[in-house]
Amino acid sequence: MNDITLTGKTLPLADLVSIADGRRIRLSEAALREVRAGQRALADALARGEGVYGTTSMVGAFKDAVVTPEDRPHHTLRLMRSHQLGFGEALPVRTVRAAMVIRLNGILSGHTGAGPDLARALEALLNTGITPVVPEYGSIGCADVGLMGHVGAVLMGEGEAFGPDGERLSAAVLLKRCGLRAFVPGPKDMMTVLSSNALGVAGVALVVAEIRARLPLWLGIYTVSCAGFGAFRIPWEAARRTGMPTEQRIARFLERVSGDGGWTPRRNLQDPLSFRCMPQIGGAFLAALERVEASLAYSFSHCDDNPILLDGRALTSGASLPLSLALDAQAFVLALCHYVRGVLGRILALCRNDLSGLSRNLTFEPGRQVAFGAATKLAADLATSILRESTPASLYQVPVANGFEDEASYLPSIARALRLQCTLLEPLVALEAMAGRQAVRLSGATPEGLPGAIIAALSQDIPWLDDSHAVGDVLRATEAVLAEFPLPPAPEFDSSQSDPMECLYA
Repeated sequence: MNDITLTGKTLPLADLVSIADGRRIRLSEAALREVRAGQRALADALARGEGVYGTTSMVGAFKDAVVTPEDRPHHTLRLMRSHQLGFGEALPVRTVRAAMVIRLNGILSGHTGAGPDLARALEALLNTGITPVVPEYGSIGCADVGLMGHVGAVLMGEGEAFGPDGERLSAAVLLKRCGLRAFVPGPKDMMTVLSSNALGVAGVALVVAEIRARLPLWLGIYTVSCAGFGAFRIPWEAARRTGMPTEQRIARFLERVSGDGGWTPRRNLQDPLSFRCMPQIGGAFLAALERVEASLAYSFSHCDDNPILLDGRALTSGASLPLSLALDAQAFVLALCHYVRGVLGRILALCRNDLSGLSRNLTFEPGRQVAFGAATKLAADLATSILRESTPASLYQVPVANGFEDEASYLPSIARALRLQCTLLEPLVALEAMAGRQAVRLSGATPEGLPGAIIAALSQDIPWLDDSHAVGDVLRATEAVLAEFPLPPAPEFDSSQSDPMECLYA
């Protein structure tokens, strides 16, 4: 594949994911000119005797302590080591790679005061496959200084890193093995590495990208449940004609991927809300997804440093507080929780014979099989565990740096919440697929389109939940099939030959 060129401007989410997964990069020459201009602006400000936070001064509570020109190299080393404080398990390689790309693209804006050598050093790490070992805990989301210090350490030949083959070694060994030299930072280079929310942004971005990719399948599994339950399709038409824009898009998608249906409603007038309100639940979820994607796009293409270099001046900045992104990410956490509540509601409704009209707990032999009776407890545990992650982390306030730093976004905490939610949602959705498929068999429905394709894929390898296999084994097998399930091309679903994905992701 061709290298992706970083420009310091727009960075598509898909490109970020591709680089996180190992794709090589190159740096735009125009962007490097901007970096050199920013470096000159910093040099001019220093020559005029202007104070530059973290360069002519120490940081945090010691901001009033002066750093002399002679002491700057030692200050840089002390700064890196004092902020190399992460604790816990190492973050995934792809998360750290994504963070390095985000930081690098911000540097290429020319507003950090860093030099082109720093940009080239980060490029070299990414392209050789050297990834700093960065522990999970240590940032409250007002610049990930305590974690980005581990990136700075590897640049300077200290700390540990994962090599191209995944082996964890000392940075000095890996740099030598890959033909790289330890980076010698300029006046503001190490402060630029530290003064970034890149790890928190990367954590949110990668989960958002995964959810965007999986949402069409999740909606397809919802239609499997609809087929098994004998749900009305009329609410989709109502939403398509009168709903909010994202509700209309969800409704159009559901209509197109389910073809002519292949099932008959079994109730009078209407269904439980977890079935009836998918355009509203999915529409709110899609709207929240697009809001957080817009905030991410801004974060990818702007530097969040303090200070920043603009028009030849070093300006004190509050850009290190990514509150808009944090709030949009928290809203996305809540929207996902509402989606999860609907998934659990449908699983429980399918298992209730008074609601579904099917056998109790979807048993094939009532009175002899437990079937989904016990499995609903797992569904409830997964769902409530996801809901517990909805606490608004950005409201925490613990002043640090001797009270001088009294605001924080807790973006890394929100990223961790999203990651856990996404991890737990996959088995929960798989349980819905299992219940929906079993309900389809019991009801005699013959769904077409995407629900029919999902059922066909599961029918090749997945046993029924009839007490002949351990529930956990069936669930894991279902997850494995769904993880590899491709959304079939549009002509299989829609007689108009238009792509249903286009109506979902307009």
